[in-house]
Amino acid sequence: MPALKMVYQENLSYRRDKQLVAKYLAQYEKTKSPELLEVLVQAHWELVEYLAGKFSKDAQLREDLIQVGGIGLTKALQRFDSDRGVLFVTYATPTIVGEIKRYLRDSTWSVKIGRQSKALYYQMEEARSYLTSKNGKTPTLKEISEWLNVDEEKLIEASEAGPNRVTASFQQETSGEEMVLEDLLGDADLDYDAVENRILLKDSMAILPERDRQILYLRYVEGLSQSLVAEMLGISQMHVSRLERKSLAMLRSAVAF
Repeated sequence: MPALKMVYQENLSYRRDKQLVAKYLAQYEKTKSPELLEVLVQAHWELVEYLAGKFSKDAQLREDLIQVGGIGLTKALQRFDSDRGVLFVTYATPTIVGEIKRYLRDSTWSVKIGRQSKALYYQMEEARSYLTSKNGKTPTLKEISEWLNVDEEKLIEASEAGPNRVTASFQQETSGEEMVLEDLLGDADLDYDAVENRILLKDSMAILPERDRQILYLRYVEGLSQSLVAEMLGISQMHVSRLERKSLAMLRSAVAF
């Protein structure tokens, strides 16, 4: 494939060469060519580097996260279906971030900790971040306990597990934003039943248009910046900001008691 060899040498970029990358992506869907897969991985590698960089500024850990993110990128390419009407970058980002989060959750704890304790610890951090944003102050242990519907004693046990994780890079700010890594590690364990408030939020999300739900997911679950979300969706950052504010206002009204 002479054309592919030439493109590979020119360092194809999904941001700079959108039409050509889209063409190769469509070809790969049909042929599943290993050569095309390699070209497409290289073309989107800067996305992996960007997302990995949001989780750690430590050079060694970041390199590990890039390699893990590359696995997520490859999986996304192999599973992508353009008939779903979603841009590949939009589809791939959660897959890449998911691989990185799983690696951090399962591989970066300095002492062996039970999976339930780790999952609850991350739930606590997610609840603390959300309640701080919602109420404008750091929540008490009792408030977190009520929000998660979990006994305070179990929360204390999970908190004690926290120092056993790798904390140095987790406390770094991400991309200059007022957010630290632990704010992005709020994945709930799938073995846990959803608490009442999460069910309420999920039901309320149904009132939002699909694009607005996607924006909130990318912003508050994946922790992406407004500028990256705007680029992924092909709209302006100002438009993302307006849609985000509108959606949050609708959710507040929906869940108000």
